[in-house]
This record gives sequence, C-alpha cells and structure tokens, in this order.
Amino acid sequence: MLGLVVATTPVFVHAQSFDELIKIGRAQLDSSKFDDAAKTFEQAIKLNPQGANAHLLLGNALGSIAQKANVLRQGYLAKRVQSEFEKAVQLDGSLVDARDGLMQFYLQAPAIMGGSVGKAREQAAAIVKLNPYRGHFADANIANHEKNLAGAEKAFRSAFDEFPDSSRALTSLATFLANNNRAEEAFAPIDRYLAKKPNDRVGLFTLGRAAAVSGKQLERGEQALRTVLAAPPTVDNARIPRENVHYRLGDIYAKRGDKAKARAEYEEALKINPKLEPAKKALAAL
Repeated sequence: MLGLVVATTPVFVHAQSFDELIKIGRAQLDSSKFDDAAKTFEQAIKLNPQGANAHLLLGNALGSIAQKANVLRQGYLAKRVQSEFEKAVQLDGSLVDARDGLMQFYLQAPAIMGGSVGKAREQAAAIVKLNPYRGHFADANIANHEKNLAGAEKAFRSAFDEFPDSSRALTSLATFLANNNRAEEAFAPIDRYLAKKPNDRVGLFTLGRAAAVSGKQLERGEQALRTVLAAPPTVDNARIPRENVHYRLGDIYAKRGDKAKARAEYEEALKINPKLEPAKKALAAL
C-alpha cells in the first residue's frame, strides 16, 4: 500500500452536500474507481475538514490506489495514508475502522516511512477497549506479523469462544489451523457452529474445506459442499465462490483416489474462474 497512481484527468463530482459526496465516494470505492473516489473524498473534506469518516475513506482509497502504484512514490503515499488515518482517529477516537487502518499501516510500512509495531500495539489496545470482537482480530494480526503462532491461535480461539455465532471467527480459526497442518482440529469448532446454524453456507463450506485439506470425514465434507452448491444464494448473506466449492470437491475426490471425478471438479472450477491457480496445479498433478 505504498505508492501512488495519479489520475491523468481528475474527476470532480458536483454535489450539494458533504453526505452526498460521501455516498458517491463509497459507490466509487465499491466499483474499484479508486482515483475517482479519492478526488471525491478530498472534495468532501474541503466542505467539512472535521469529518472523521471522510479522512478514513480517503485513506482507504489512497491505500487501494497504491496496490498497483509506482514504487518511486511510496514515501509520498505512506505519509498521505498515515496522515489521513491519524486525522480520522484524532477527530473521532471511537472510529474502530480508522484505528484498524492505522494499525495496518504501522505494521506494513517500513520504519523509515512511519511503520512501528509499538504504535500498532497502541491502536490494537484501543480497539480491544472499543470493540472486543474486533480487538481479537487486531491481536491476531499483530501476532501473525511477529510470527507468533501461539499468540495468533490464542486470539483466534478467544474470538470464536466469545463469539461462537460469528462466521468470521469460525473461518479465521479454521484457516489458521489448516495453514499450520492442523486442519483436523477445525472439526470441533465447526460442529459447534453448525449445531446452531445447520444450514449456514459458510459453516458448511468450512466443513468441506477442512475435510478436503485434512483427508478426514470425506463423505461428510462432500455432502456439505454439495449442499452449498444446491442452496439458493439467499440462504445467508455470505457469498461462497462456486469455483472454490468445486475445487475443494476435487480435492476430496482426489484424496479418495477417484481421479475422474476430481478432474471433472477441477475443470468445472477453472471453467468458472480460469485464473484459479490452486485448481490448475491440482489438475496438473492428476
């Protein structure tokens, strides 16, 4: 997030109010029109320099621009992103998103550009007080940055233990376990989650992924993934990419030794998303 691409033709939005500019800027962000969004939020700030949310959103827009930015402008962008997030926190210390953005900046930026793990910890501590749920993920973020696996696991488990109905808490813990060759341990929290939400697509997909990665409970995992594919998109608010479901089904069939079915699922995944690299590699491995 440390570079900047400047639009060759600035887009200025003519609006009647600060709130209207914020609404337009958000829509531009959602449409990945990051340069336009940055210009819009800059206009909003001119109308209301004390609008904490506008500074937060401008920081987000600049950070998104920077993902494909010119390296030569990294220092400039770092200062701008840092300044906008810090201003947002200064104006409204209860704005958790601003503190989270500032924490992410301090973790990602090199020290010469303002990065600081100590400052990131300060923001995480503030988030914990403001929003314990978000605070667990802030702690996990810092632990992961420091390669502190025990600390990250503790934070993810605490999040799920305190908020067992949260799909984010479940998937974060399950993903952590899978990434550390402990996918089988995810079945216990998954079962706890599905006991309350048996038809939840996120929970079912997480079950299928755990089965595919661990090689355990394969029949149950297949059934869960088939249920996800058959369910209408209104079952819950989460969107599970269908290509990922087919990819994990392919893994399950591959672990069973059924190469024909595995191939069919990998090919279906790639038909939906030809850029899905894990499916490409899995298909080649067959």
